Amino acid sequence: MVGPTGTGGWRLGRLLHFWRWPLGLKLLTPLAWALIGVASGLLIVVSFRRLAPLMGRNLGAAALLPIADASRLRRARLIGRAVTTAARFAPFRADCLPQAMAAVTLCRAFNVPYAAFLGASMSMPDKPGELAAHAWVQCGPVPVTGGTGNFHRFGVVACFIAPRLGVGSKA
Repeated sequence: MVGPTGTGGWRLGRLLHFWRWPLGLKLLTPLAWALIGVASGLLIVVSFRRLAPLMGRNLGAAALLPIADASRLRRARLIGRAVTTAARFAPFRADCLPQAMAAVTLCRAFNVPYAAFLGASMSMPDKPGELAAHAWVQCGPVPVTGGTGNFHRFGVVACFIAPRLGVGSKA
């Protein structure tokens, strides 16, 4: 595609924008992109019931947020930014569930405590009477993927936590 001036200058602008990113984000975004692709592919060929154990320990319809120190919260924000950025450039399914699965994998890899939620709602303003579902990941107050305000819009159907976390144990 050619830019408005006919020179293809938009590519140079995007490349310069990429080089201004923090190093961690530059390194993590391609990994997040690949993980979203793998999750998307798995969701096509394997039922979520079989994939659910990969999300962590299922606490059922609980709303638990793990506590994390400042450095882990920074890592959670970086993971969230990388996953969100990668999803924008994905030519495959990159909605909330593959993003949550990728974020869970990265949180585990970088020792970030997380809670991954599956939620449902029948009262979405744009789809009255229809069942809406959403997946999101949080680390304490930090929404890693899925945005903010989810606990107000969706009822929690399932909560998955890092296997090494236990209810009442330290992270």
